[in-house]
Amino acid sequence: MTPRLLVLPCVVAGLVGCAAKVHRVAVDPARLAMPVATKLACGYRLHEVVDARPSSERSGGLGNHLFLFDDVPGVVRQQFGNAGLGGQSDGPGVDVRILQFYLTQNTITKIPVAVYEVRVDGGAPFLVRSQKASMNWNGTENEAYSAYAAALADAAGQVVARLNTDCAKAG
Repeated sequence: MTPRLLVLPCVVAGLVGCAAKVHRVAVDPARLAMPVATKLACGYRLHEVVDARPSSERSGGLGNHLFLFDDVPGVVRQQFGNAGLGGQSDGPGVDVRILQFYLTQNTITKIPVAVYEVRVDGGAPFLVRSQKASMNWNGTENEAYSAYAAALADAAGQVVARLNTDCAKAG
C-alpha cells in the first residue's frame, strides 16, 4: 500500500471517533416553573400566546443535549400565570408572540434567549428580550432546565413590570 492509501482509513477512523451522540430531550414543562419576582398589580388578561419562531420544535441545546418542546406557548402561558396574568380578568387583553426561545452555548457560557412581541388591547407592540448568560459548568440537563426557567421568568417579569407601569399611569 502506498502512504496515500494508508492516510484515508486513518482520516475516516478519526472522524468517526469524533462524532458525539446527541441526547434528544423531550422537555418536561413542570421542571420550568420558576417564581416571577414581579406580580401583576391590576387587571389584565392573557389573551393569545402564539409561537412565531421559525422552527417551533427545537430550542437549542447544552452539551450533547438537544431540547425539544412540544408546547412552548403552553410553557409561556404557565409562566405568565405564575406572575398573576391569567385569562380570568375582564381587563385589557394581552397578546404575546414568541419570536425566539432557545439555549445556546460556547465553551464556558450558556445563554438562554427569550424574545416576545407583546401587544396590549390591539395597541402598538413592544419587544421584551431575556438573555441572561451564566457559566456552563458541566452541560447537564439540570443546568439547561435552570437556564430556560430563568429566561422564562425574566421575560415574564419584564412584561408584567411594563404592564404595572401602565397600571400606575391609568390609576
